Amino acid sequence: MAFNLIARDATLLTLLANDARRQEADGAAEDRTASCFVSLRWTVDEHSSAPAGSELLTLQVHAAGDDSCSLAQLDQVLQRLRAALTTVGPNPCITARCLTTSGPVPDSRSGTVVRTSTWRIAPVSTEPRAAAATRLAPWCVWSEPDGSGLRVPGLGVLSLN
Repeated sequence: MAFNLIARDATLLTLLANDARRQEADGAAEDRTASCFVSLRWTVDEHSSAPAGSELLTLQVHAAGDDSCSLAQLDQVLQRLRAALTTVGPNPCITARCLTTSGPVPDSRSGTVVRTSTWRIAPVSTEPRAAAATRLAPWCVWSEPDGSGLRVPGLGVLSLN
């Protein structure tokens, strides 16, 4: 579902396709022309505090290392990713929470600057939430000897009307 949310954004879909083309080029320099791309990696979230069924999504955003606008481009792509993952519709199926985002780091393998962002993606529970137990102060009710009504200590007579 998270991938579908990302792929709805035409720019993000293009950046994912750029990554796929780069991987298909398998190192051929003439075929590796896209300088901006996004890669995704999924892993199971094994943290004890993670909701059942949670996964970690690691996004790497790359921009040309020799472009003076690359840092701004990285930020813009991360903003688009955040908007795509946190958009809540009428019937949300997942929750997305950003855990970490790195600063820009040079990547000599691709000649880019990269920022990495890790997200916890969890399914929304389909079970209704159990109502929290209401904390009421203990109280006693008793009848007066003449049966005229109920009294609650500290409140006087309790009316049932």
